[in-house]
Amino acid sequence: MNDSRDSQYRKLVRWYPAAWRERNEEAIIAVLMDEDDADGRVAPTRSSRLALVAAGLYARFIAPERLSRVGLSALALGVVFSFWYLGGITWAPNITYAGTVGPFSNPSVIVGGMLAIALVLALLSRGRTARFIALLCVPAIIVIGIMSSLQSWLGPSIPAVVIFAGLSLAAASPLRSARDAGRVAAAFVLVLVGLFLTDLLRAHHFDFSLSPILVGQGAGVAASYMGAIALLWPTARDLSHANRRASKPS
Repeated sequence: MNDSRDSQYRKLVRWYPAAWRERNEEAIIAVLMDEDDADGRVAPTRSSRLALVAAGLYARFIAPERLSRVGLSALALGVVFSFWYLGGITWAPNITYAGTVGPFSNPSVIVGGMLAIALVLALLSRGRTARFIALLCVPAIIVIGIMSSLQSWLGPSIPAVVIFAGLSLAAASPLRSARDAGRVAAAFVLVLVGLFLTDLLRAHHFDFSLSPILVGQGAGVAASYMGAIALLWPTARDLSHANRRASKPS
């Protein structure tokens, strides 16, 4: 009987975030089972189930949580870049063209607005919601970039997509140290170098027979992307291991 209740409560407690479970799971289950014993219950009541689910969702998505210094810095940089890009590059109130959104020449203003909302939420200690919105910015800007290429919109350019996505991902990811942030920053610099060299190769239709310089540029593209992967791999591996450990039931 006790084993059955323990299993049921552990399933319900999974609605809470992993960090909360690591701190409180054993204590809350013990309290709930003591209450059941005192009231003669043999299983969680419907009201207790609903209460645990609701409280878990609140703790996971709504409860106050401060964003890490690294995440907050990445989010702030994303907003600064958004204001610069939207005001200096895409602000075109007198242009009507495919893909324009109001006075802006392309839909990247949507991602800029999402980042601004995420920053406000982060400053209000709504870190989980801020990270969730920042994470949504990554596929949003990638989709906008793909649509821009397919529909011949006026941007965003590939470097802009990379910067938007990179800063959003850094804000959404639980980077734990300045060293992790440094790896991510260096990796994105290499990606930008790779994109620049790729554009040069596109101008020559990737015809490596034209010049030994193009061969060097091709090698530079490969080295840039491989270097970025090498820099990001330790951080991605560590985060994956940490998330796997946190997701295991106690």
